[in-house]
Amino acid sequence: MSDFLQKLYSNRFSNKEIEKKNRLWKCVCSYFEKFLPSVDVAERGVMVDVAAGYCDFINNIQCDWHKVAIDVNPDVQVHAGKEVRVIVDDIKSLPKYFERESVDIFFMSNFLEHISKSDISMLFKMEKELLKPNGEIWILTPNIKYVKGQYWDFFDHITPITEKALIEEACTHGFRVKKCIKKFLPFTTKSKLPQAGWIVKLYLRLMPLSGFFWGKQSFLIFKKRISEGEKKIEN
Repeated sequence: MSDFLQKLYSNRFSNKEIEKKNRLWKCVCSYFEKFLPSVDVAERGVMVDVAAGYCDFINNIQCDWHKVAIDVNPDVQVHAGKEVRVIVDDIKSLPKYFERESVDIFFMSNFLEHISKSDISMLFKMEKELLKPNGEIWILTPNIKYVKGQYWDFFDHITPITEKALIEEACTHGFRVKKCIKKFLPFTTKSKLPQAGWIVKLYLRLMPLSGFFWGKQSFLIFKKRISEGEKKIEN
């Protein structure tokens, strides 16, 4: 599997496209930082980028947290920043590396569409056990409701996803919705839309209006419920 992914992604993204993606993610992470929860300063937060790929998120999110990137593709070692702990392994091995209730945030970007529904269920269950009380899962994913047929333009897409399906599954596993932006970013960095830094910053500043016109990916934050009586949706 790792050999297949190495070949697939090295063919999909040129060095120039990787650099362009990184510049775009600097702007996106600046937007994400306002959602970071407060953590115990003495302990520092623990953030895990699941299926980190080119480490666009974990490298660019600005916070004094312990950062971890896990991916089955060994190329993740090349792209991770110096402050990032790298794990080359399958995501099913997460419990090997993290104790129960030790993680503050699991981040997953453009990943769930690559795995089966049973694996998505397994991942929610596993991450809930590893998250601290009030820990969070952040998900950025293409939404087939808005992408439609283009969803299948990538060979490794196997599971169609909408924000409602993810909410239903997450709540089943004991999470509540802290944030749901149904229409957030355009579908892909290969989009013909201009991607200069100032344009991306303007796009994010104009949210949700910009997302209404061009957003085809959804951004969701699920928070671990402390008790079954806690409401499922915050906003």
